Amino acid sequence: MMNKLMVPVSAVALLVLAGAAQAECVLNDPPVLPDGATAQEAEMVAAQQAVKAYVAETQEFLSCLEFEGRGRSGGDWTRRYNDASSRMERLAAEFNKQLRAFKSK
Repeated sequence: MMNKLMVPVSAVALLVLAGAAQAECVLNDPPVLPDGATAQEAEMVAAQQAVKAYVAETQEFLSCLEFEGRGRSGGDWTRRYNDASSRMERLAAEFNKQLRAFKSK
């Protein structure tokens, strides 16, 4: 009985993994940040949540690229990885700048 179940379950698992391996790594645009000097508290809280979500999404994207580029040196995946990492760092730095401006008013 158990062996009869393992074959279909294994087949489904292989199909899911094959689909994931075939999926292209995609990253959305970073969120737009409010001006900390004029923003309301609710806007800053929403921006913080958006930045955290974008960082998590970027980390998933980077993992996808690492998987995609495994065994290959250089190429497009390396450039995309570095660009995404830089974009994430710039977003975090800009959010911190806007947060300091918000707190100083």
